Amino acid sequence: MTLFKDNDRLKKSIRQMLNRGTVGKWVLVGLLIGIIAGVGSLALYEAIALATKYILTNITGLVLPTEGIAGQTATYSFGSYRPYLLPVSTVLGGLISGFIVYRFAPEAEGHGTDAAISAFHYNNGKIRRRIPLVKLVASAITIGSGGSAGREGPTAQIAAGFGSFVADAMKLSDHDRRIAMAAGIGAGIGSIFMAPLGGALLSTEILYRQDFEVEALIPSIIASITGYAIFGYPFAYKPLFTIPGSTFLGFSHPEALLLYLVAGIVAGFGGILYVKTFYGVQSLFLRLGRIPKYFRPAIGGLLVGLIAMEFPQILGLGYGWVQLIFYQNLSVFTNLAMLPIYLLLILFFLKIIATSLTIGSGGSGGVFAPGIVTGAFLGAAMGVIVHPFFPFINVAELTIVTMISFFGGISKAPISVLIMGTEMTGGFGLFLPLMLATTASYYVSGTKYSIYRAQVKNREASPAHRTEYERPVMDQVSVYDAMVTSYPSTDPERHLNEVISLLRSTKTKAIVVERDHRLLGTLSIENIRPDMPLSTTKVGDVMATDVAVITQDENIHIALDMLTRTSTGKLVVVDSSDRQRVLGTIGFADVAEAYNREVRKLKLRQMEQT
Repeated sequence: MTLFKDNDRLKKSIRQMLNRGTVGKWVLVGLLIGIIAGVGSLALYEAIALATKYILTNITGLVLPTEGIAGQTATYSFGSYRPYLLPVSTVLGGLISGFIVYRFAPEAEGHGTDAAISAFHYNNGKIRRRIPLVKLVASAITIGSGGSAGREGPTAQIAAGFGSFVADAMKLSDHDRRIAMAAGIGAGIGSIFMAPLGGALLSTEILYRQDFEVEALIPSIIASITGYAIFGYPFAYKPLFTIPGSTFLGFSHPEALLLYLVAGIVAGFGGILYVKTFYGVQSLFLRLGRIPKYFRPAIGGLLVGLIAMEFPQILGLGYGWVQLIFYQNLSVFTNLAMLPIYLLLILFFLKIIATSLTIGSGGSGGVFAPGIVTGAFLGAAMGVIVHPFFPFINVAELTIVTMISFFGGISKAPISVLIMGTEMTGGFGLFLPLMLATTASYYVSGTKYSIYRAQVKNREASPAHRTEYERPVMDQVSVYDAMVTSYPSTDPERHLNEVISLLRSTKTKAIVVERDHRLLGTLSIENIRPDMPLSTTKVGDVMATDVAVITQDENIHIALDMLTRTSTGKLVVVDSSDRQRVLGTIGFADVAEAYNREVRKLKLRQMEQT
């Protein structure tokens, strides 16, 4: 019995902590999400390695280079493989992935980060329980068979899905579920990229094109640190990419800023091409109505495989090629002795196409890693071109700056991505060039071109925050816009027999008594007694001086509230700077007309936007 009582007390104390909204709540939630993010990242990493071995390598004999944390060396050779079987591998991966996704969780198609962002804004952070597992398996097969996709999207969706589950299990509010889910995005991406700080910041920045979800920062930091501690342990916490000790990364020549600015501008235009191509290809596949969705990833895989027969560098994650660029071993791209500038530029375009075909057709995977690789090809080409003229800038430096600014611009998360770039490469000396180039890329690509279509402009535009910013229609219409300026009025010196007909003809309970637009009072039928001599009694003798007034800069919501408490059903509108100066009157009918007029405007505006 004592044991059961102790358990009940423990459960009660946990519930109290969760309901108080304390830091302790987010420590617990962040730790749980971080554990799953780290374990999920490791699971996906190993699953991709297994799928690559048993699908791509077993079928074709091709072994692709890997990134620094996987032990990549400075030398690489394609060796003997069967290029004609590459389409077989990519088609097989597309078939299996398509069946898994569309059979068990259709919302797991495409890049997972966008799906997680959409869940935050439009579904109160709710993600179906099966999605993380489906995403893990389908993405491992897509990437492992040679599909051009990244592993950050799946890890983001895995951790975000678990964040949603934790929130439901602990009976947290919709608001807290969204925060937990956002923390999962940051923890998943921060873990898989070995970039805990950048990942934590990314969770606050990636949801919007011009705003931050600051409430997610603390749980994201806790979750990201935890996930990084778990995922990074087998790799001794090394950066994702290894930079040779002989390569200097740093800023020491002010004149280089101009080149970095140009690199950011070029990256911005390259990012626009990436976004337009990606969604253009996606729309083409959406038009294939007669072809079942199950088979569309296989079609995308076939086209990728055909391209890879000549250019195998477009396959898979592509991190290995970035690693070789950092080793400045560009000769692996070609048998020619010269540096392959033309091939780097070709690969820049082909990687965009391959990624668009893989994910745009419905394949499962992320767009972050392909964006990094695409930007690296562009940066390496620029580095090879400018190095002879500016020997103090090496190819690795310009590659890092361009690849980070490339994706920082189109992700609309420039701050977090540039921090992630320094963590992934250890290139902290490039912080200033990264700031300049990423900012330039962000502004060149503008708010229109984002790789994450589920992003909204800011918190005010998010359905998740609608109640925080929503104002009733009546609050938006001023009394000035609703008042009547041609109101019935009379002078206090007039006799009652002269104004009774005016009262009856205007069908109003009261008229304004004024002189030179200076408010003196109001006159209503109730002010006139039956025994009064109408021809000799003046208006000023019987008028009411306790007048209900409202200034022109108030809204009609306030006016309606005041009208319900007046006996005359009318308010006198006075100047806010001179409360004796009459501007007009406002009644129930005037409020209703102004309200209807504003509603019609809003409906017309919505129709124009759609």
